Amino acid sequence: MGFTAQHDGRGRLDATQPDLGCTWAWEAVHRARPRVMMVCPECAHPMHAKVSRYGLRFFAHDPGSPTCALAGESMEHHLLKLEMATAVRAAGYHAELEVRGPDGDWRADVMASSPDGSLRMAWEAQLSPITVDEITQRTARFAKDAVRVCWVAAKLRPWVGEVPSIHVRPASEGEPNWTVAGGLARFTVDTCDEDFLCRSVGHGEWHETGADLRSFTAWALTGRAVPHRLPSWLHTDQHAWTGVWTAPQYITAAAAYQQAHDRAVAEFEEQQRIQEAERRRREAERRARVAALAAAPPKPPAQQPAVPEQGRRTAPRPEPEWQVNLPSREREHLHTAAVAETRLLLGVNAQPSHRDGDRRWALGTPLYAGDRPYAVLRPRPQFVDWEQLKGLLIFVRNIDELRLLGRTAPNGTRIIVLPEQEPPAR
Repeated sequence: MGFTAQHDGRGRLDATQPDLGCTWAWEAVHRARPRVMMVCPECAHPMHAKVSRYGLRFFAHDPGSPTCALAGESMEHHLLKLEMATAVRAAGYHAELEVRGPDGDWRADVMASSPDGSLRMAWEAQLSPITVDEITQRTARFAKDAVRVCWVAAKLRPWVGEVPSIHVRPASEGEPNWTVAGGLARFTVDTCDEDFLCRSVGHGEWHETGADLRSFTAWALTGRAVPHRLPSWLHTDQHAWTGVWTAPQYITAAAAYQQAHDRAVAEFEEQQRIQEAERRRREAERRARVAALAAAPPKPPAQQPAVPEQGRRTAPRPEPEWQVNLPSREREHLHTAAVAETRLLLGVNAQPSHRDGDRRWALGTPLYAGDRPYAVLRPRPQFVDWEQLKGLLIFVRNIDELRLLGRTAPNGTRIIVLPEQEPPAR
């Protein structure tokens, strides 16, 4: 069966149009006596007009027809062609069914033409299996003759999205019209404060959207929806799309977002480079400071009362003491210095906290970023459980504290001497 037939006097007859496309009534060909001679435009075999039990008008091959592409099309194929032709005409365009190309190397299920004839667009119902290479070649043959094309699939196939195409769903009780179930997308940018890039440009993403087939057909014919190749896959519940139909303004928005994103990435990388250079400089200064402190001669002990020679030989050497109660100004300086060093060394904005209890931190001050500890300031040697402090930075105020903690610290522990507080200006 097919929707078109060829008549010697009237030319192409179209069963989907009230006047058969040639100002001729259906009754002039259906059950007319004498019989009107018509042939198949594809195989030239005689045809006759018929009406299905559902009222669908079409042309059928007479008995004994050869193998013909039109005769082999399923009812689903014919109904989809009919819907596409109806959608094209509803958009104000001319629709012609089963149109062959000038060289015979393509045949359009529905050929849409603009009122002024400047635009031609083929609508192809592709329900049978076909490879990506085959459908790409068929698309190229349309393009050779300046014919745009939209392939329409009733089931998701591997080729859907590889060429300009959509996935459609037929009318049902819940959906009275054919609908575009896949292949139509829009671009949105959502605000976010998660990190530097999000705060700068937000999250730009392509999202699947839908429409009824007649609305989409009008958009595609008038340029309000155009094919677009995505920079990355658009994953939906059932398919991964490489190409979609979308509005030109979404393509413009996506390009502008990508440019802004690239600028933000470049700015972020430059900031990271500057911070890394500063971190290296500070680390070099710290190492030099620790080396200088280690090389400096120990301070002479305070004068002790004279004791007998025997007592001097047996008296223990004075040990450095851990100063517990520091002036508030020095404590504030150490907190500030520890925050700065953590940011430079680890790239996190950790802050002093006391929420987990002093004993876990050996009476020192933990530095947290979010819910995670990154460092401990001045844990006391006599209370340290190095297993609890494993993987954390340890900050101390001077070389004496470094020596006291270093006696029991396992290999790999990072103990950092903070810069001394600058003397007050006079």
